[in-house]
Amino acid sequence: MIHRTASLSVASALLVLAGCAASPVSGFDNGSDAGSDAATSGGDGATGFKDGGGGGGGGSDSGGGGVAVIYAHTDTELFTMDVTTQQVLDIGPFDYAGGALDPITDLAVNSAGDVWVNTAAAIFTAKIPASPGKVVLTKVADFKVSASQRFYALGFAPAGVLGAGETLVAGDSLGDLYAVETSGATAQLGSFGAGPNGGTYELSGDIVFYTQNGKARGLATVRLYGKSLPVSVSDIVAEIDVPAMSAAYQSKTPAPTLKKQFLGAGTGFGRLFGVAAWNDSIYAFSRSYVDTNKATVPAQLIRIDSAGKGTSLQSFPSISLGWDGAGVTTSAAVTVLPPN
Repeated sequence: MIHRTASLSVASALLVLAGCAASPVSGFDNGSDAGSDAATSGGDGATGFKDGGGGGGGGSDSGGGGVAVIYAHTDTELFTMDVTTQQVLDIGPFDYAGGALDPITDLAVNSAGDVWVNTAAAIFTAKIPASPGKVVLTKVADFKVSASQRFYALGFAPAGVLGAGETLVAGDSLGDLYAVETSGATAQLGSFGAGPNGGTYELSGDIVFYTQNGKARGLATVRLYGKSLPVSVSDIVAEIDVPAMSAAYQSKTPAPTLKKQFLGAGTGFGRLFGVAAWNDSIYAFSRSYVDTNKATVPAQLIRIDSAGKGTSLQSFPSISLGWDGAGVTTSAAVTVLPPN
């Protein structure tokens, strides 16, 4: 799976999600992401959500009683994860009044806590409900790309990286990152470069950006791809070269590689379609798949440490297809990488 880019100016603010008292995902009964996820409005999802206005929701562990939140989603349903307990809660199904809605392929959250989502071909804002229920989407634009191009990753680059304001960055089905304007216009930023044995490093799943000590940082899950190479079952966490991405945007010339470094040799887990980070941990949400022994590997929540090694925290066999994306506010305090 591969992801996408976009540019938008937004105000900076730290968002707090009011305390959630609800059953974890394993306790509700609307588990299938392609069918029954959309058939209910939240199951046993979280209660006490603070309405985020135009988009709103999640972010800070700032001591005011708020809960630090990461968003994750299936093709049709939005969830939150409390980073202090790793409890995953159901918010509700995506709802779009403008017609049929293709699967939601990723999610991004800006510093104000506004939630944006995308399908493979369009961008939307999402209004988080005050209590579990429908997550209403408003279409912003269609991606202006070639007919065969599809977008699967989404994240906000911090203010000043690709313009004065925060900017959406997306990854496509060819492994490239793009900046995307609110009109849907795209500007290619680069790829993750060549790998061994004639392969290339492409996005496996997702991207996430944050600011550390005043400097923008970025992370991505990638895998080695090549027609003659076996499919990798262990995604790698790569640090995104943010200065190279910024230079590519300014010069309008895609960077030959946006990989600054790898965190280790592999997470030990594949199909990490959703990625977010908080404090010293990366949290990845995986798609389900059938392994080489023809056994189904269920969707999982995985914690990845600063060495790039993953540990499964929870499995979700009731979510038949698994996770499709994740996101966290760019205001999140992240210390996975050492200061640079």
